Amino acid sequence: MATTYTKGRIYKLDPNVLQPDTGQARTYTDPNGLKELAASLTQYGVLEPVIFRQDAESKLVIVAGERRVAAAKMAGLAVIPATYNNENYREISLIENLLREDLTPIDEAEGVDRLMKECGYSQNQLSEKISKSQSAISLILSLNRLPETVKSQCRTNPNIPRYVLTEIAKIKTEEGMEKAFEKYMQTQSAKEQGPQPAKPRLRKEQILVQQVDQLNGKLVNTAWQEWQEADRQDMVTVLQGIRGTAASILQDMGANIDREEEPETSGGRNLA
Repeated sequence: MATTYTKGRIYKLDPNVLQPDTGQARTYTDPNGLKELAASLTQYGVLEPVIFRQDAESKLVIVAGERRVAAAKMAGLAVIPATYNNENYREISLIENLLREDLTPIDEAEGVDRLMKECGYSQNQLSEKISKSQSAISLILSLNRLPETVKSQCRTNPNIPRYVLTEIAKIKTEEGMEKAFEKYMQTQSAKEQGPQPAKPRLRKEQILVQQVDQLNGKLVNTAWQEWQEADRQDMVTVLQGIRGTAASILQDMGANIDREEEPETSGGRNLA
């Protein structure tokens, strides 16, 4: 036979019998914060009772205090204080999370939307319930316009500011919103990596060496056989000038020069 619980009474319950609510607004819990809370509960216990309700199958479902229950399980606590409330539990759950600022902007937007639909609240009615202005609620709800690809990333990243998402949500197309969000994330990633070390500035001599080497690579891969005759003759003139200049510089540098026979000006495989 199912136990009958009384509203407002404090019960000592095994945290393992308390089930998370599938309609809970919060979808992300910081694992480091949970460990810190578990350490605190190990030392002091649960000081504030969690709130629970009983569903149609008599299971005990958490209304408020899901993090405390999870931390209590982690800390190995045998019992925790809990109080029963089966009325307006969606409203209680959302308000408790809003007051504790436990929700990501997306969790908050989806939770507010769900509460309005389930309870039939208008934005003005809800503003009185959760002590936020109607304009603030309108901005919160605007985040539900964001594409699912954006929302899914925001659910697990509590560091994305609401004001950034509300600006992105003003964009008319999903494609535009996705691009704006991707640009923001790339900018944040670059900031986290910090300034990259500046590449050493090349001296003008090093720049010239690179340019000559790049030119040589282009010449090697030039398909001059497909050129018109006039273009080939122009290239011959240029290459002969380069060869003469190169030979003079090499001689002045004292480099060994392997002289080859003069290329023919027509026929054969030579450009000249």
